[in-house]
Amino acid sequence: MLLAFVLHCVIGLAYAGPQVLAVLSESGGAHREAVDAMRAVVQAQGADMTLRSVGVDEYRRAAFQDEADILVAVGARAMEAIAQADKPSLNILVPRQSYESLRIRAKREPRAFSAIYLDQPLARHFRLVKQLLPGRGRVGVLLGPATLERLKPLQQAAREQQLALNAESVASQEEIVPALKRLLASDQVLLALPDPLVYNRDTAQSILLTSYRSQTPLIAYSKAYVQAGALAAVFSTPTQIGQQAAEILLRLEQTKGRALPAPQHPKYFSLSVNYQVGRSLGLVLEDEAALLERIKAGSERE
Repeated sequence: MLLAFVLHCVIGLAYAGPQVLAVLSESGGAHREAVDAMRAVVQAQGADMTLRSVGVDEYRRAAFQDEADILVAVGARAMEAIAQADKPSLNILVPRQSYESLRIRAKREPRAFSAIYLDQPLARHFRLVKQLLPGRGRVGVLLGPATLERLKPLQQAAREQQLALNAESVASQEEIVPALKRLLASDQVLLALPDPLVYNRDTAQSILLTSYRSQTPLIAYSKAYVQAGALAAVFSTPTQIGQQAAEILLRLEQTKGRALPAPQHPKYFSLSVNYQVGRSLGLVLEDEAALLERIKAGSERE
């Protein structure tokens, strides 16, 4: 009996599930929501996995990584904090450009230092334009230093939806309004992409008002922009990204693997439409739920 008990304990220790440590850039809000979603999915599956969370400042003060098999950074500050850790690391709620820049600087391999981007796939934005505004074939986009490298993929994604793309690039905030007016003079839709120079607290209101006055619908990348006056946006909630992160962790637990999947865009996403703005622009828009289902139907390849 004693021998059987000892063997049971040894085997249990040998096959104990992975210890996951989530490092949060902020203790509450979206970052806590993402971790809560991860924990809920893991618990619902009954996985042999321990998921703990600490703030980024606490992580920096203590040797937490020695107790973890896998690290999950939630937000950009946490991603910076864990970049040099010798552990498989998954980064969530981080912009694609910030992740790529840090990964290269930290000399980390993508399968050891992976991510679920905050950014949506480019094709998803153009699919929204095509489904929401089927009669409009020309799309303008304003690119800054962080998004200029995406010009060719943008052109390809637009062509796949049979849309014409017109791009203007800017290197300073002073160039934004003149470039924006050139786009609005010729294009039927303005597509906003997350670029810290172009779209920020100082420029958002001006861009929204200028596009509205020109009667040009603005397709954005966050619910906040839609609430502020953009026509529509596809975006992923922290809960949706947390669910995707949990699914990655569960696959690692099931396969007893150590290599993370390649960096990826959000799998789950939501849609927000500002119908009041649509009415002001003289548009008749489809029901939000039906529109979302049509966009999802074409997203499996992304």
